[in-house]
Amino acid sequence: MPASSTRPPGRTARRALAATAVALGVALAATSCATPDGDAAAGGEPVDGGSLAIGLGTVIDCFDPQVSPAGITAAVLRNVYDSLVAQNADGSFSPWLASSWDVSADGLTYTFQLRDDVVFHDGTPFDAEAVKENFDRIVDPATASQYAGALIAPYRETEILDDHAVAVHLDSPYSPFLSAVASTNLGFHSPASIAEYGDDLCQGGAAQVGTGPFVFDSVVDGEGFRFTRNDDYDWAPDGAAHDGPAHLAEVDYRFLTESSVRLGALTSGEVDFIDQVATTDLAAVEATPGVVLETADPTGIPYTYFLNTSHPPFDDERARRAVQEGVDFDAITEAIFQGAYAPATAPLNPATVAAHPDLGDAWGYDPDGAEALLAELGYTERDADGYLVKDGERLRIELIYDPTYQRPERITYDTAVQDALRTLGIELVITAIGDGTYIDVRNTGAYDVVAFAWSGSDPDVLRTIYGSDQQLADGGGNGSHASDPELDALLADGIRETDPAAREPIYREAQELIIDRVYGIPAYGAPVLTAHAEHLQGLAYGTTVLPALYDAWTPLG
Repeated sequence: MPASSTRPPGRTARRALAATAVALGVALAATSCATPDGDAAAGGEPVDGGSLAIGLGTVIDCFDPQVSPAGITAAVLRNVYDSLVAQNADGSFSPWLASSWDVSADGLTYTFQLRDDVVFHDGTPFDAEAVKENFDRIVDPATASQYAGALIAPYRETEILDDHAVAVHLDSPYSPFLSAVASTNLGFHSPASIAEYGDDLCQGGAAQVGTGPFVFDSVVDGEGFRFTRNDDYDWAPDGAAHDGPAHLAEVDYRFLTESSVRLGALTSGEVDFIDQVATTDLAAVEATPGVVLETADPTGIPYTYFLNTSHPPFDDERARRAVQEGVDFDAITEAIFQGAYAPATAPLNPATVAAHPDLGDAWGYDPDGAEALLAELGYTERDADGYLVKDGERLRIELIYDPTYQRPERITYDTAVQDALRTLGIELVITAIGDGTYIDVRNTGAYDVVAFAWSGSDPDVLRTIYGSDQQLADGGGNGSHASDPELDALLADGIRETDPAAREPIYREAQELIIDRVYGIPAYGAPVLTAHAEHLQGLAYGTTVLPALYDAWTPLG
C-alpha cells in the first residue's frame, strides 16, 4: 500500500537509554555465582542420588515436542528425548545418537551412522526404522506439528541403508538442517509408543517414551509431573561432564504460575529451582542468601507485536506504520523494566546468529508522522472520548491473548501500549481468550493484533514467523499473516546458503524489509532469568529457557 510520509528520524537520540538497559543486563548476568558445569564453582565431586524440585511459571498443555511449538516443552523434554547430534555453544556439532554423518556435495543428502547400543525407555531398540518413523511422522499433516515440521521443511524421505544407517534426503539444500536435528523438537519417540498412543502423544507419563537420561514417570493434570532416572543411560553426547546415568534420582516439576508463589517456594526451600523470575523480584532474589540468579541472553524473536495484514485496518501499510511510529516502545520498556530488559531494535534478538546490529535508525517514535499517516487514511476527527473516527466509525483494534500462558509482565506491557495508542487516538481492546479456545480463534485470523516471543538460535526462525507458507492455521508462526514474495525469496536464499558468512547479509536484508513494511514491531528482549538454591550444581545452560539436568547434582542427597 502507498505511504507518502517519510520514515521517522530513528532512535539515535534515545540510544543512551538502550545502552543503559544493556549495561544493567550485563551487571545482572555478573551476579550469577554458578558456572555452566556447576561443580567447578562448588569445588566438589558430583554426588549421585537425591531429588530436585522445579517450579515452572507456565503450565504445559502438550508434552510432545514434535507437535508443541512451546519453548518450555522443548526445554523440559530435552531430559527425556535425545537427538541425532548435539549443538555446542560455538555452533559446532558433536555426535549423539548418530556416531558420525556425511553431507553430499549438493547438500541434499545427510547420511547418519547410528549408535548400535541405544534403547528406548520401554526396551525398544533405537535403530534406522525409528529414525524414519519419527521423521515421517513429523512431516505428516495428520500430526499437526506446530514447529517441528517447519524445522525440516525441505524433508523428502529417510532411506534405511541398514539397521544402523540412514540417508535423509531433502528436496533442496537446507543450511539449518543439523541445527534442526539437534533440537528436542526432532527428538525420537519409541515406535511402540507411537503405535500405542497414535495421534495423542501430548498427554505425558507413559506416553512419552524417549531414549534420554530421565524417564517420564507420571503427570497430574494442572499440578505438575515427575521424571525418574534412566539407570541404563550410557550414550551422552560428546561434551557432557560425565558418562553413564544422570546423577539425580528424580525430578519433580510443579506448576506455580504466580511469580510471587514461585519465589516464595524457592526461598522457603519447597523447590530448588524456578524459571521466569519477574523483574520485580530481582532485588529480592539477589538479596536472599543461598539463592543464585542466572541470566542468559535470549535468542530468536523478541516480544513482538504482529499486526494482521489480512484485513483492515492493517492491510494498509500506513496503518501499521502509524502504530510503529506512534508508540514509544523504548520508553515503555524502560519505565516497566527499569533497565533490566533492553528495547528491541531488530526482528531478531542480538544473541541470534545474523541478528541485524544496526536497525536502530530505521524506525522509532515519531508521533507527528503517525498522526499524518492516520490523517491520510481519513482519520481527522475525534469523538467525545478522544478516539479517531471516520465515517462515524471509531478506530478500534483488538489484541487477543491466552491468559493461561501469557506472562503478567507482558500483560502490563500491553496495557502500556494500550495507553499510548489511546493518546494517539486508537482504541486498543485487550481480550483474554481462555477455555482452550485461543488457538482456534487465533488460527482463523479473527484478531487485529497478537504479540509473542519465539526462541530459536538459527536465523531461519524468521521464516517460521514471517514466511508466507507459515500461517498460523498451517502450524507456522506468521502472526501478521504476511505474504510477501520478496521476503519469501530472501528467506529461501537463507536456507539454501550453507556458508555462514554469506547467510548473514541475506538475513540482514530480510530484517530490514520486515521493519520497513512493518510485518512485526519488536518491543523488548527479555533475558532468560532463572534462580536456584546454591547447593544445586552442574546445570547445563544453553539456548533453551531451562538448563539440561543430565549433569546436575546436589550434595544434599
